Amino acid sequence: MGRTVPRRTALRTAAVGVLAGAVAGAGSSCSSPPGRPGSGRSTGPLGSGSARRHVVTVRADAHAALLPPGTEPSVALARELLARATAVVVVAPDTVAAGTPVATALGIPLLVWGRGTPAELDRLGAGTVVRVPADRPSAAATPTPTAAATLPTRFGDREVVDARRAEVPEVEGLPLRAPAHRAVAVRRAGEPVPAACTATLAAVGATTVEVEAEDVRRAATGRTTIRAAAEAVVVGVTAGLGPPAHFGQRVRTVRRAAELPGGGFLPFPERRMVALYGHPRTASLGMLGEQPPARSVARAKALAAQYGRLSGERFVPAFELIATVASGSPGSDRSYSSRTPIRVLEPWVEAAADAGVYVVLDLQPGRTDFLTQARAYEPLLRRPHVGLALDPEWRLKPGQVHLEQIGSVGIDEVNAVGAWLAALVREHDLPPKVLTLHQFSLAMIRGRQRLDTGLDEVQWLVHADGQGSQSAKQATWAALKRDLPEGVWLGWKNFEDEDHPMLTPAQTLDRVRPAPSFVSYQ
Repeated sequence: MGRTVPRRTALRTAAVGVLAGAVAGAGSSCSSPPGRPGSGRSTGPLGSGSARRHVVTVRADAHAALLPPGTEPSVALARELLARATAVVVVAPDTVAAGTPVATALGIPLLVWGRGTPAELDRLGAGTVVRVPADRPSAAATPTPTAAATLPTRFGDREVVDARRAEVPEVEGLPLRAPAHRAVAVRRAGEPVPAACTATLAAVGATTVEVEAEDVRRAATGRTTIRAAAEAVVVGVTAGLGPPAHFGQRVRTVRRAAELPGGGFLPFPERRMVALYGHPRTASLGMLGEQPPARSVARAKALAAQYGRLSGERFVPAFELIATVASGSPGSDRSYSSRTPIRVLEPWVEAAADAGVYVVLDLQPGRTDFLTQARAYEPLLRRPHVGLALDPEWRLKPGQVHLEQIGSVGIDEVNAVGAWLAALVREHDLPPKVLTLHQFSLAMIRGRQRLDTGLDEVQWLVHADGQGSQSAKQATWAALKRDLPEGVWLGWKNFEDEDHPMLTPAQTLDRVRPAPSFVSYQ
């Protein structure tokens, strides 16, 4: 080896606009078409007295990843996408435009020469390098990348084929056969795919999906394609697709999670919700308990429809079920909180699922902690349409009792619930959960500025629980909005008996600004 042009390889001049087809999908390989010139005895490292058989295969693990920012995109794409490529086009950074049509015509990947390229050639098992140098090729004799990333003339023991501008070389075993579509490339609308990636994407027959939102869970135009490509590798190839650490999990959600009531995977901003609040067995705790599940469904739907007609937005009906009720007596566990059995809540949760109603389980923990109580309702929280609410008014310190003190909670306890709920979402392939914080006083949540809003599987919502005159409620609303952590949604409660007067749906939309994402009725 070591010759620049192998014995059975000739160069042919071709119009670079006439491009051949590309390669194989995951687990499959491609060889040269029958009767191709120069497909006799191979002298390269992959052949020994038989016709050369070039192979390009896509990784079979069907993972999803975003190309890391600041990396050489062609090498990063190959790492994420390819399991093997026995023939590769290698170009200098300034000859990508010349190398792309060559690689596309041959149906093989393209790598830009740099510090990571030698290792990537080894990983791919590349035995043939099609070299597209600049007009004045370098005399470099070793594949050590320089600061200028000058192309070497040799690549170890690999067979090397030189291709000048406007020339597509004839390489034994190339171009490869038509591809199986086993890869999806996601690009943000308005962002160009890196030029160095286009030949590799063509080589594997990748389907390119353009999404209009940073978060693919919101990208209505791309969700169907991603969801259908359950066995494909999905690679985000442009900027504007969110943090790399979140991309893979978001794609997994689109592929595997059930959609929420009203469609889609993110509660907000794809919908607003209108909820009946209360306990299934106690009418005095809110409107929800004033009628059985079927009639509560109808009542919640009617309320949501009123809001929808007024605004033209999507309003989804919801239940906020009090799962644990603050108690005046300590009870057997000394918690001052009474837990509603799951069997009592299940008919409501199931009726909601059948009717397209979202459910929030409300916790009033007394002297125990929110995470302990949340864990008790894990079977219900595993359902895709069930979220959670924490009510710090009823979170007591040791020695406190309800109605003598207003409860409060530290942010570390709140964040622990968020982390646990986010892990539950990941483990069970659920859509992100609404995690509500009820509040009418800033002192109720200590350290709120440290709320962990980086949890991608949770959507936090601060719900204003103030009651009384509308001027007092607006003052509470203004205080709660002040210094609200970025990314937190807002909710508003209308009290049937305690508000003076209670706002109508039209007044709620007109007077409460910004318009709340969640409106509940108690």
